[in-house]
Amino acid sequence: MGKKVKVVFDTNVWISISMNKILRDDFFRVKQNIIVYTSSEIILDISKVLLYPKIAATLGKANTIDKEALRHIKANSTTVKPRIKVNIVKEDPEDNKILECALAAGANFIVSGDKHLQELGKYKKTKILTPREFFDEMTG
Repeated sequence: MGKKVKVVFDTNVWISISMNKILRDDFFRVKQNIIVYTSSEIILDISKVLLYPKIAATLGKANTIDKEALRHIKANSTTVKPRIKVNIVKEDPEDNKILECALAAGANFIVSGDKHLQELGKYKKTKILTPREFFDEMTG
């Protein structure tokens, strides 16, 4: 296998992987070919979202607890410390942390279900894809 693909998953993608068996299977199918990067800001965001009542209830039905999901995410990602702050997504400034992480990691892809990021299509040299587009590209 050649060089691993560098990727940043948005919070919504990590949550979906935690809750959706199909996406989780897709992730494990491509895991050996990718390096997923995250930042402390993204991890903090994920830890907050995992506590949302609807998310916690869905995880509970899947016999998963928030700490377990967070441990899985940390075990399957590499943390970077973004040094550059950006203000590209004006409509939802929270999305900028994903761009900052991708910039720090030199990521090939950002994977996100967020419309603000998807509308960008690309940030510098980083392509922005939906989870389905990404997993199809990696397994295609």
